[in-house]
Amino acid sequence: MKPEPRNIALDLILTLLLCGLWNLVVQHEQIKTINYLLKKERFNYWRVYLYSLLTCGIYLIVFEYQKAQTFNEISGSTDESDTILAVVLSILGLHFIFDAILQSKINQKLESLEDFSSSQL
Repeated sequence: MKPEPRNIALDLILTLLLCGLWNLVVQHEQIKTINYLLKKERFNYWRVYLYSLLTCGIYLIVFEYQKAQTFNEISGSTDESDTILAVVLSILGLHFIFDAILQSKINQKLESLEDFSSSQL
């Protein structure tokens, strides 16, 4: 089933109101969407969650980097600024900000896929 674009503002508000817990939902949905766009399962939510717990959040920095790099691969971009931004924001504990930035790009990609499929009808 094709994922739907997410409301970024609502995700940010809920993440802040719920002290970061809502970002677990955002991460899960982003992983499902990236796997959908790749047409294979590269990321597993429960593995990311477990490794992040076991490494006291260090793995989350690696995961955010991998997620940014994978989305660059999906979109065909060679720009490394997103990967650097992902690492810096994750180190500062602001990975949810990068998730919002990435979600914006994911939403644009999903909308371009919708435009492409509707133009073929």
